[in-house]
Amino acid sequence: MTTPKERVLAALRFERCNEIPTWTPGYDPGFVRQWRTFKGVGDEVHPLSHYRNDTVILIGDERFFPSQAGVLRREDGYDISNNGWGCIVRSKPNGYFFEEIDRVLNTAKDLDAVEFEPAALPSRYAGLEEHAKKVHQDGKCAFTKIGGLYIRSHFMRGEDRLLMDMAGDETFCDELFDKVAAHFEQMALETLKRTHTCDTGLFVYDDLAGLKGPMFSPRMFARYFLPRYQRIIASCRKAGCQHFFFHSDGNVAPMLDMLLEAGFEGCNPLEPRCNPGLADLRRKYGSKLALIGGVCNTRILPRNDHREIESHIRSLMELSREGGVILGMASVPEEMPPEAYDYAMRLMRAVSCAEPSSANV
Repeated sequence: MTTPKERVLAALRFERCNEIPTWTPGYDPGFVRQWRTFKGVGDEVHPLSHYRNDTVILIGDERFFPSQAGVLRREDGYDISNNGWGCIVRSKPNGYFFEEIDRVLNTAKDLDAVEFEPAALPSRYAGLEEHAKKVHQDGKCAFTKIGGLYIRSHFMRGEDRLLMDMAGDETFCDELFDKVAAHFEQMALETLKRTHTCDTGLFVYDDLAGLKGPMFSPRMFARYFLPRYQRIIASCRKAGCQHFFFHSDGNVAPMLDMLLEAGFEGCNPLEPRCNPGLADLRRKYGSKLALIGGVCNTRILPRNDHREIESHIRSLMELSREGGVILGMASVPEEMPPEAYDYAMRLMRAVSCAEPSSANV
């Protein structure tokens, strides 16, 4: 029996394996409540500990202005808050959605006065090193995470404005992306050092795509992001980091060649509703690209057809035995039937621990 870390690293080396590693998703609180009712368990039990999840993401407080974050005032039933990213937002207390009402970067000229708080601030890593130590003791495969250059820049500028800037103001965008890249390079180096995760690697989370494709052209990725990601990866590699992975929801297929050119060696979550299937990606990229994800959390599992789920999971598991695959899904949404998720996870466990022809649930 291998440890989670051993399973994951073996897969990333493209070694054939019977014990297939699994990616740890984010669980919607609504799903967790329904799942507890379905399983007949109390609040002390969580899907994270009930099922086999092999990976853990470790992240510091990477906000540009963490000391400024907090509720500024309450107004007509709403919280007016500084989110720490350079934006003032309005939201319902404990609400999920928010409205941006002001930001530090309203015009290109505002960038001259923007100074991010240092990446080395101890408060950014409060409790992280202790958490990382426990994760390592449990044998989990832990990765450092930083946010991506596109998504974190539009947190400060606004996505619509940033896209227009990218089309019409290259000078401003170069200055902005250089500043953001320098911040996240230092966040990566600090977090890797504090969490001792250089052997497993760095994940960059940069949601830059929708269901039909990226939010901008491959030419713009090459112009703005490719050289900056190459610099971040080179810096972290020099510090001892051995692996680099990229996360984006949506259809990232048009960007995969450039992500490899940047130095990334794996991609997540590869949502099957909008990306080529894992088998197609394996045929195209072979051992150049580790495939992390691939389980359908929006169509197949929510339909709760056990025959369809079994066909889907078994085909992915067969591909995974060749190595280079960590199976999982982008997230577990509230609309996911608990019985469907439970069936899929039990099936993955059964097939992983048995010969393919003899695995039963």
